[in-house]
Amino acid sequence: MDSIFKDGMSAALISGIKEVLDSDLIGVDDKDVELILDFGNATVYSTQAVGIDRAATAAQQAVANFLQQNNLLSSVQGILISFAASESLRMREVHEALNILCNSVPDDTTVVAGAVVRNEMNEALRLTIIVTGTNLMASLNLVGGVNNFV
Repeated sequence: MDSIFKDGMSAALISGIKEVLDSDLIGVDDKDVELILDFGNATVYSTQAVGIDRAATAAQQAVANFLQQNNLLSSVQGILISFAASESLRMREVHEALNILCNSVPDDTTVVAGAVVRNEMNEALRLTIIVTGTNLMASLNLVGGVNNFV
């Protein structure tokens, strides 16, 4: 797995990858991560939401505050998605959020998603996305959202 950690990656990117690899509810392995990172130009965004539609809200925040503002919607080639929440996380939530995210990127985008149980999250849900293969300047590798946890 050391081969996926290239020189110059930010601590936020490594933290995001680690959380995805720690996925225990929906598992992601190092080959999944490598597949996405091979597209190059990795950019990380993390946000959290609470409430009945917390996953959909977090996904909408990611689309509006990150993908659209940075004009990544048309150029993303790979997206690695991690959901972190307490045991209250439901597959319905994950499915809704994935629909929002997948409908916002090109049809041929490679998408890998994982979910991890973090009981310390209580009622919050953290969504971390790593997009790759974009035309975004490589110097931009951390974009923070409201309540950024990266």
